Amino acid sequence: MSAPPGPGPADAAPPPDHRGLKSVVAEEFSFSEAMGGVRGMVESVLPGLTFVVAYVIKPVLWLPLAAAFSLALALAVVRLIHRSSVMGAVSSLGGIALGVIWALISGKAEDFYLPGLLINAGYLVGCLISIMARWPAVAVVAAMATGRLGTFTADRAFVRRGAAATWLMVGLFAARLVVQLPLYLAGQVALLGTFKLAMGAPPFVALLWLSWLIMRPALRSAPAAPAAPADDDRAPGSAPTADGA
Repeated sequence: MSAPPGPGPADAAPPPDHRGLKSVVAEEFSFSEAMGGVRGMVESVLPGLTFVVAYVIKPVLWLPLAAAFSLALALAVVRLIHRSSVMGAVSSLGGIALGVIWALISGKAEDFYLPGLLINAGYLVGCLISIMARWPAVAVVAAMATGRLGTFTADRAFVRRGAAATWLMVGLFAARLVVQLPLYLAGQVALLGTFKLAMGAPPFVALLWLSWLIMRPALRSAPAAPAAPADDDRAPGSAPTADGA
């Protein structure tokens, strides 16, 4: 009787997700992977760039809103057609749609950026609260990604380094508000859009890399999770495994 075939490509474990803050737990940092690859970078930048270009060409409300939303929708549809992960495209589409709705209600093009400013302020407050609560956001994400969420607070170095990395994020969110909020209040739509793009992906991915550098020593020195006991070592009457063994 021949041996059963080995696991095929469909049975292989999916690659680890190292996008966004999860990149801090990667063995090797990848700028491209941290931003979701080339497609992820395009999806995060192109709709906003389209809005700015369309507004400069014709500074009316409907044209840049329609152009940005149509492009974001097309990117999401392409994801669906290719049956790839739609989270990045849907997130971008949701943000664009929220900005479009807000601008249409107010009749002001600069209100396209108001939801983003409010979300940025929310991230700033959330990061500050997480640091004060000694559950710094970067440390929490790293702990969740490595299965240490229930124990990471006992590792002072892990928490301290997570707090340092979270302070970097606080600095970025605060800088965005300091630069962009006055432009929003002044109705400087083109300048606001330009600075939003410049202060978006480039500094964020740079801070992800710095956060990775900060967290690496704590991640490498953290104790490994205990291995599951072998079948022969389990005591009689122990709980069955998930597959009923």
